[in-house]
Amino acid sequence: MNILFVGVECYPFAKVGGLGDVIGALPTELNKLKNDVRVIIPKYQTIKPELLTNCVKVKDHQVYLGNKPQKVALYEEVYNSVHYYFIESEKYFNREKVYDYPDEEERWAVFQIAVIEALAFMEDYRPDIINCHDWHTGMIPMLLKTKYFQEYGSIKTVFTIHNVIYQGSYERQTIKLFNMTFDSSMEFDGKLNFMKCAIVQADYVNTVSQTYSQELLQSDYLANGMSPYLQNRAKNGDFSGIINGIDYKIFNPMKDAFIPLKYNYSNYHEGKLAAKKALYEKLGVDFYTNVPMIGIVSRLTKQKGIDLIMEVIEELLHEYTFKFIIVGTGDKVYEDFFKELEEKHPYKVKCYLGYSDEIAHLVYAASDMFLMPSAFEPCGLGQMIALKYGSLPIVRETGGLKDSVEPYNEYTLSGNGFSFTDFNSHDMLYVIKYAFRTFYQPEHWDILVQNAMATDYSFAQSAKKNRQMYKKVISK
Repeated sequence: MNILFVGVECYPFAKVGGLGDVIGALPTELNKLKNDVRVIIPKYQTIKPELLTNCVKVKDHQVYLGNKPQKVALYEEVYNSVHYYFIESEKYFNREKVYDYPDEEERWAVFQIAVIEALAFMEDYRPDIINCHDWHTGMIPMLLKTKYFQEYGSIKTVFTIHNVIYQGSYERQTIKLFNMTFDSSMEFDGKLNFMKCAIVQADYVNTVSQTYSQELLQSDYLANGMSPYLQNRAKNGDFSGIINGIDYKIFNPMKDAFIPLKYNYSNYHEGKLAAKKALYEKLGVDFYTNVPMIGIVSRLTKQKGIDLIMEVIEELLHEYTFKFIIVGTGDKVYEDFFKELEEKHPYKVKCYLGYSDEIAHLVYAASDMFLMPSAFEPCGLGQMIALKYGSLPIVRETGGLKDSVEPYNEYTLSGNGFSFTDFNSHDMLYVIKYAFRTFYQPEHWDILVQNAMATDYSFAQSAKKNRQMYKKVISK
């Protein structure tokens, strides 16, 4: 199958969050299954020049944004055996960051129109399926079925929801950018909604975990109003969830260049000890290495359950001897809280406000437990990474967290982590205390770590499921 991934992030060219990881890794695994999967993204100013050493310009052309012509260009690069296309627009993508500009609707309109018109210049390549990722690409299925039907109406579309919160909602007149007329199928809450357009018009809709797909069908609050449209798709068998994976070439304690001692289950005690020493030295803290460590690598936002941690962390710090390390940035109220917590407990807590690949990898390797008490989590990558490093996740049972973390059963010695159901700080506290008690039963803990490190959440697994989905779409 020929499948074209369309998105606005793709590792290693442009990555802000998990979207970039997925679009960066999944095509490689799908291509191993004898498909021709290619990727098209904007050509950002921020892309490192060394990643574009073989990049060639395919075509200079123009697209119309409303009645105004816009200069764009199509580039092509083969990187790690995958074909990547880039849409260049000096006006819209030659900027210092990927997101958060006042003209976002214009930027993504230009990109989507340019993607479709670029199909004419992709020599010897015509996709059977265009897989659109998140709202920035949400108008493409509708455009293919209306404005571009004569040329490209036979191309099937899949729309992947990575996070339903972000929908691309703009005033109705925004539709004029696409030289189309507004109608009720495009409308949600009185506005043009890119995501709704995709949900209604794509040949198939999917999201990034099975549990998240069910949550979106059952809770219109969680689905931000999209439940009725997703329910209509589900009735026809056109909506499902496939959990993402992680790239084990990057996140693997046997290959990780950031950690001092490569390890697997057979020497994980030594590997974690070495990682703790290296991490504590990097952070400039004098922490004991013979006590358990809880790690967090996260955006510091309400979604990530930070409020739950704030409510009970003092009780935990007074009752148990452990080290607590947080890596991330986010809302000022949370950053301030953790800085104050560090000042009050300088020998137990370290807060790294920022992001560093090296620090993050060391936290995954050094931590014994990895805390992710999210209010909701479409897929989540942190818990999958933690599993591979033998850092047992403590998670709330939502979205991909529920799908990937099996709670410990002390009677059968099964499971690969710990979990709680309700979004409640006392439930979380109980489970963390349970994890501490288990930690001091090494014969149980070792089995849990072995189970965790043996879990396979590689993109190879999600690629197989995606391939089945694409076959189903083509056969419709």
